Amino acid sequence: MAEMDMLAFFDSELEDLQFSGDININWDKQARAIELEFTLNVTKEQAIAVEDQSGELNESDEISYEDAILFFDESKIDGFEYADNYLTVIPFAGRQGLNAQIGRGFFNYLQDLLDEGEDQLAAFVNDESDEETFILNWDDTVFQATIAQANEKLAKQYYAYPKY
Repeated sequence: MAEMDMLAFFDSELEDLQFSGDININWDKQARAIELEFTLNVTKEQAIAVEDQSGELNESDEISYEDAILFFDESKIDGFEYADNYLTVIPFAGRQGLNAQIGRGFFNYLQDLLDEGEDQLAAFVNDESDEETFILNWDDTVFQATIAQANEKLAKQYYAYPKY
């Protein structure tokens, strides 16, 4: 574990993720931030026009929803200033990196979040939801509980910030 950095950890976990959408890793070396950008894709079963956030009508059978999560070096930037632009923001400990227990909890929660998100988006675009808008919601209470359920031995281990 000590040899695996954050990017290698993310790559490994993303390979194991059961998700039909797309996920990209964007690394901003200067800001010391890593962004996980993901896209949920669903197919409409009915001929319903869906309006996107810019007001454009999408009458295609394929509907996509994009969002992102920001991991940031809390010693370099205040990522919470950017919270409105992300589903959530998660700090890490400078060059020491991301705590392994938080990392494990994050990917456990992310799997559930993406599964539920795909189901909710499909219900929304197929007019099976009472909601007028679709937005994916991050539940920090559930996230913290998922971290607490991760192996406690991981609490003292870290995935280091990449050195490249």
